[in-house]
Amino acid sequence: MNKALRWFGGVSLAILGIILLEGSFLATTRMFGIMKSALIRVSFTIPLSWLAIFLCAGTNTSARAREWFAGKQARLSKRAQIALEGGKFFVVVNTAIFLGPILASILMLMTGVQVKRVYFYAVPCALLCAWLWASFYGGVCWSFDKVFK
Repeated sequence: MNKALRWFGGVSLAILGIILLEGSFLATTRMFGIMKSALIRVSFTIPLSWLAIFLCAGTNTSARAREWFAGKQARLSKRAQIALEGGKFFVVVNTAIFLGPILASILMLMTGVQVKRVYFYAVPCALLCAWLWASFYGGVCWSFDKVFK
């Protein structure tokens, strides 16, 4: 019973967090427009990404994940390793777009990208995510204005 209540509470908090975060992003897009809301989002996500990189870079969990990933990669054929190296870029870009730059930064750490580079790559990931979602929400707000006027 205790485990079920904790699970339900965690899921409820996650849903509430998503609603509040995405709702605030929709509201800033509506109030300030696409460019300003993207800059507001970037100004919050870049420091949070850097904090996540700082906290995750030296942990045992990220080291174990890197070792596990490297071990799995070493057992692949040469062609599969080449495909995996090329696919890492697309996985990180998709993660940055759909899950955000913080998780994309953690994913880069787990796949063995150097920490200094992850700090640098967190900035374009945040810009890409904010620009795309601000454009999407700007289109949503624009279409609501056209439908209801």
